[in-house]
Amino acid sequence: MKYLLCYFQPKATRILVEKITDAGDKVLALSSNLNFVGKQEVVARPVSAESLEEAKAMVDPGMILVSIEPNPGYKPAEGIYFDQFETCYRAAGYGFVVLDPVQQKIKLLEPIHYAKNKIHAYFLVVPTKQKSIPAYRDIEEQLLQKKIVTMLQKDLIEEQLAEINATEPRLHRILVARGKEPVNGYDEYFTPLLKFEKKAGKIMEDGRIDFRELDSIVEIKKGQPILQRHHKVKPEDGWDVFGEKVEALFEKKNGFIKGDNLVVSADQADVLVSGIDGCLTVEGRKFIISPKVVIKGNVDFDSGNIDFNGSVQIQGSVLPGFTVRAKGDIIIEKNADDAYLEAGGDIVVKQGLAGRGNMKVVAGGMIKAKYLLNCDVEAVLEIQIEDSIINSRVFSNDKVVMTGKTGKIIGGEITARHEVVANVIGVPKENVTKINVGRSLFVEREIVGIREELEGIQGKIDEVMTKLKTSFGEGVFEDPKKFLAILPPIKKKSCIALITELQGFNKVKKEIDLRRVEAEEKLKLEREPTVMVMDAVFPGTMLSIKKQMRKIDQKLDNVKFFIDADTKEIRYTAAV
Repeated sequence: MKYLLCYFQPKATRILVEKITDAGDKVLALSSNLNFVGKQEVVARPVSAESLEEAKAMVDPGMILVSIEPNPGYKPAEGIYFDQFETCYRAAGYGFVVLDPVQQKIKLLEPIHYAKNKIHAYFLVVPTKQKSIPAYRDIEEQLLQKKIVTMLQKDLIEEQLAEINATEPRLHRILVARGKEPVNGYDEYFTPLLKFEKKAGKIMEDGRIDFRELDSIVEIKKGQPILQRHHKVKPEDGWDVFGEKVEALFEKKNGFIKGDNLVVSADQADVLVSGIDGCLTVEGRKFIISPKVVIKGNVDFDSGNIDFNGSVQIQGSVLPGFTVRAKGDIIIEKNADDAYLEAGGDIVVKQGLAGRGNMKVVAGGMIKAKYLLNCDVEAVLEIQIEDSIINSRVFSNDKVVMTGKTGKIIGGEITARHEVVANVIGVPKENVTKINVGRSLFVEREIVGIREELEGIQGKIDEVMTKLKTSFGEGVFEDPKKFLAILPPIKKKSCIALITELQGFNKVKKEIDLRRVEAEEKLKLEREPTVMVMDAVFPGTMLSIKKQMRKIDQKLDNVKFFIDADTKEIRYTAAV
């Protein structure tokens, strides 16, 4: 019978095969290290034998038999020739020998591996069973046969070959040719220099999450770095190891573009900074610094609570339980329901404000709304309400004006420094409506606070004086200098410390008292306070003007209430 003695692994048909790592990744790995052969090395021998055992005895000296295959007549193919004198198959050069049982051929695979786009070529080297590796000339010959024109210099290839240990049969990738990488082009784009993603919520001390606190508003300071510029790059073609052109691509970068109020940094030309104080608005891929926050919808769990250093415009409503704070103005296109609004400037609500016990509004400017229902409202400037104020506590440090033709005040308590103007006040039923003018709650609160400070500092003064009296008697207050002069050094030091502390507290008290006098001056009114009712005021309404009281006991039409200069009582006359 005819057999083929194989000095290589006949099951290996490719140099590199795909394998799965323990981590689940796909990698290319060497299929067999027994199939690499050197130039003129015997790779297989056909023999005639009566049995496999007899065939095994015919192995070439010094060769390692890997497999015995039936030999119906294999022919040499690329890179393999049949040695007629030695009756064996030999390799014409260095490579990876494979057996093709379908075509009945033995062939040598060139160990050249190309990287992506064939810009790099590698020569795969595994020391043969004879512990040999290819020489530079062997590599050069194969590269020229493949018409590779960008071969590395000889010394660079030989340096890599010199690092191979021929006694270790493992795979080495030798870089033998290198083309030119194309330079892909792209338009100018920007990457952010700050974080602007919303949080999922704020973790509270007890471990709960407040989903209203999202920090959705990104406040920006003038001069703050916002975007990093990446300059436009022109595409530049490359070439592969065969000298063929590798076309460059034009990439679309997933970056951002410059919007309003972004300027070039004074000291970094490729950094854009904010030209104003404001907030960050991202529209698609455009970065914009806006002088005001615009909420395109409701203030709800999507936007979270709003706290901004400028003005806020809300194109929807403020839903129950949410808070909007702004150092500037707050403009609400719809309404606010059982929420908290606080502005350093004006608050304008196109529809109305309604509450169920928690609707609070504080403005450093004026307040305008269509209606107030069950609200607690304060403004430094005037309050203008179109339709109605119902069961609300309202205070203006100027005036409260119902601007509609049927504007009415029903229930609650309205306080204004100078004036309350309405079409109707009260209702025919016994529903008490309180109207106060000639008072400034802001100043009154300030005075209360100052008086509390005075009480506190007086308590400290009394405490120090008690210590002095207890330790040194009344004589210390008659002539302190003379008293100190006769005291022993230890007592003298203690007495001086207490007197110094007392002097400090008295100085603070004087400063606080001066503030009290200044605050009380603010109670003086710029003009005489009045209450004007264009249509009717109903019984049950309680009026207070400069703290003088009057209960309305009958319906009155078209009246203006004021303090009579002579009697100091509340009187009325025709409003118009």
